[in-house]
Amino acid sequence: MSHTRNQIRRTVAWLRAAAVLAGLLGLLFLALAATVGAVRIDSAAPRPAVTANVGDDNGDGAVDEDEPGWNCHTMGNRICGTDVPPECDGAGDALALCVRVASRPPFGWLGANGEVEGDLPDGRTLLRDLWVKPGDPDFADYVAGYDADWDRVHHS
Repeated sequence: MSHTRNQIRRTVAWLRAAAVLAGLLGLLFLALAATVGAVRIDSAAPRPAVTANVGDDNGDGAVDEDEPGWNCHTMGNRICGTDVPPECDGAGDALALCVRVASRPPFGWLGANGEVEGDLPDGRTLLRDLWVKPGDPDFADYVAGYDADWDRVHHS
């Protein structure tokens, strides 16, 4: 009986060693396959570049605001048509913020103690009466301040 047990132990040890070896060989095979796959991906022929944009009617390589492919809801400053009030003409990078402030109704502003201390006119009047105008380097900061006042009053 002891001879059979020893034989079973040797067989199990041999099977265990064979399984470990098979696992290592499989891992080596996968590593080599991944390397070959990466080389093939890198050496693939380049795809032709798109040379014309749909809606680029003048062929300059870009779709401009006055071309049929322009979508004012997803391109540029995302402000469409006559939605830009005259108070925001020339606002540059601050245009979207300026339009948002211009669309606001009159509201009360908060003092340092958190109490309403005064009334501000509607956004267009605020922008029209502002001493800095669109294009001035400080314009965006003042408009951002008005926007922050609105948020503080209405989202606190």
